[in-house]
This record gives sequence, structure tokens and C-alpha cells, in this order.
Amino acid sequence: MGGADAPVRALLMDADGVVQYPSPGWLKEMARLGGPGFIPEAFRREATTLTGNVDLREELAGILERRGRTCTADDILAVWYRIEVDERMLTLVDRVRAAGVVTALATNQQSYRGTYIKQNLPYDQHFDHQFHSFEVGLAKPDPAYFAHIVETIGVEPEEAVFVDDVLANVRGAQAAGLSAVHFAHTDTYGSLRCRLRALSVPGV
Repeated sequence: MGGADAPVRALLMDADGVVQYPSPGWLKEMARLGGPGFIPEAFRREATTLTGNVDLREELAGILERRGRTCTADDILAVWYRIEVDERMLTLVDRVRAAGVVTALATNQQSYRGTYIKQNLPYDQHFDHQFHSFEVGLAKPDPAYFAHIVETIGVEPEEAVFVDDVLANVRGAQAAGLSAVHFAHTDTYGSLRCRLRALSVPGV
């Protein structure tokens, strides 16, 4: 897949952990607002909202009410919106795009954070497409999510390379026939470029 077997015509990049990161202190602030034990419960409920069928604001409001907290669901969502973009990664995307490769943001997002990202972050200047799970109705690591993307952008699975920091998502992409790179938290920007070059991604 990719490399010598097929020309690379599309580069798919995950958002969190690849091209963006939560701002420092966001988790501590969320824990302060929600109280002890809030974080794991909130994340469990968020996982049910990624395909757009469950409303996260309603889920958070219920958690906060049961816990007797005085903050609101919107207070929690505002913390979720604290995001810092990795400009080096966007420069990499720009180079690949300039080489004639279709670029796409492929991210699991609940509707509120995903909408915030689309309206406030500059991804439409760097990516030809954005595939947010809440809009697609499918979420990583489901291979169907990746099949939807390649069909939509008009490439064969073996012509696409996907980058994600979560190994399960990488395996989901591979199951759909894509080449995929696991960009772990200990990896460097330079190592990612080397691995993309090894897959013959143009412009890297």
C-alpha cells in the first residue's frame, strides 16, 4: 500500500495529537469545574456523541446536575475549545498539497467542538476537505469511516496515507486498505517526515 505499490494521491491527518493540541491546563480546569471523578465520566459520555446521534451538551448537563455542580455544560464545552494549532504540521500539509496531493482533516469530534474547530481554526486554508465524525455519522477506528473518505475525495484506498496518534485508528485505516502512520506522543516532527518520505508522499 502506498510507496512503490501505488502513487500517493491523498494525505489524511488526524486533528488532536497531530495538527493540534489542547491548551496547557485545560484538563485541570475541567476537573476543577466538574469535581472529583468528572473527567472519566465526561469522556465516556463524549464517546457516545462522536457520530452525531447523541447531544453532548445534554449529557454534560445531566452529569453536572447529578453531581450538584454550579457550573454549566457550556462552561465545560468552553474548556474543550481551548486548542493550540501546530503550525509546523500545517506547513507540512501545505507542502504536500502544493505537490498535487489532496489533503484532508480526518477527526473524531462531537458536534460542539467540531463546529468550533470549523468556524474558528484555519483548516480550510490548508485542507481540501474536513471529515468530522459527527457529520460523517461514522467514527474512527471504524474502517467504514475511512472508506467514506476515500470514496468522497475520489481516490483508491491504496492511494491514501493516514496519520494518527491513536494506534487503534491507524489499524482501522489499514483495515480499510489505506497506508497509515502511527504518530505516537514520543515521536518527533522529523521522524514523521521521514516515515512519510518512506511512503513516497510527495512534497514532504
